[in-house]
Amino acid sequence: MGLGQGALGLGVSYLLAVGYLVLMWVIGRHLSARYPDEHRVRWDTRTIARVTILAAVSGAGAMIKVPGPATTIALDAAAGYFAAVFFGWQVGATVAAIGCFIANALGGFASWLPMVPVYLAGMALTVTLTAFMAKRAGVVAAVIVGTIANTVTCLGPWVIMIGLPLMIAILPSQVIGSAANAVIGLAVAGVLRTAQHRKRPESVA
Repeated sequence: MGLGQGALGLGVSYLLAVGYLVLMWVIGRHLSARYPDEHRVRWDTRTIARVTILAAVSGAGAMIKVPGPATTIALDAAAGYFAAVFFGWQVGATVAAIGCFIANALGGFASWLPMVPVYLAGMALTVTLTAFMAKRAGVVAAVIVGTIANTVTCLGPWVIMIGLPLMIAILPSQVIGSAANAVIGLAVAGVLRTAQHRKRPESVA
């Protein structure tokens, strides 16, 4: 039995969101300190332009709907995963949050609007954690951990409010959608990173 969708359930959900952001900050600080060339971001004009472009890509991805077992799967998070790995966790977290907001807005989020801040915090944490795992354990581990994190952070608050049984039907679509977005985002980042490494020796020569 859940806590309900009133003040108590929402209050606990918002506490979870604060926990998501604190954990994201801790992981992000580690990435910035350990990998400064990749994850120490300067918020200059170039970075803002990147965020703007990738946010637009997220919006386009949110309009790509793939039918799932229980709900429709959107590709709004792929740009966030890509940005976190390729441009740094701060850029990725920002893009992921914006993409999540756009996806919810396009879904007509009037009925679940109070939960949207929790989703945004969950997506920001998810892509940051995925970038961390990509550096420490490789792409496959990053996809697995990112999929689990996205599923837990998105469905966890609803489990607290309304209980587990009603969430079981949504679970397959959530897992598939999370994995698809992570695979696409990390695959594109990997291809571009490989292309950069291959081009670098030529420019030096």
